[in-house]
Amino acid sequence: MMTDRPEPEAIIAPLSFSTEQRAKIFAALADPTRLRIVELLAAEGELSGSQIATQLDISLALFCHHSRTLVEADLLQVRRDGQTKYNSLNQMLLHQCLNTFGQIGEQPPDVSS
Repeated sequence: MMTDRPEPEAIIAPLSFSTEQRAKIFAALADPTRLRIVELLAAEGELSGSQIATQLDISLALFCHHSRTLVEADLLQVRRDGQTKYNSLNQMLLHQCLNTFGQIGEQPPDVSS
């Protein structure tokens, strides 16, 4: 049966990162604490590590541990101002990654057969 759905390659082609990179992003988001960090930064914008730790009621050491994983996945951008590091969300990357599901889900599969 022919459908108007694009081939998987057509869905992924416009994105500038690989399947492995997207898997790394989703793995980073799979932890509840890291997901809370991402949600906080999405809502608040740029925050210091201490501000994030305080608002999430976690230790600064625990924030630093989780921030490394988020930085490795390119989800977290860090800017230093003096001795303070400010963290912000790489919203473009997150949007592109999540958008792959939006493109896949634009047309539900035909299950009538």
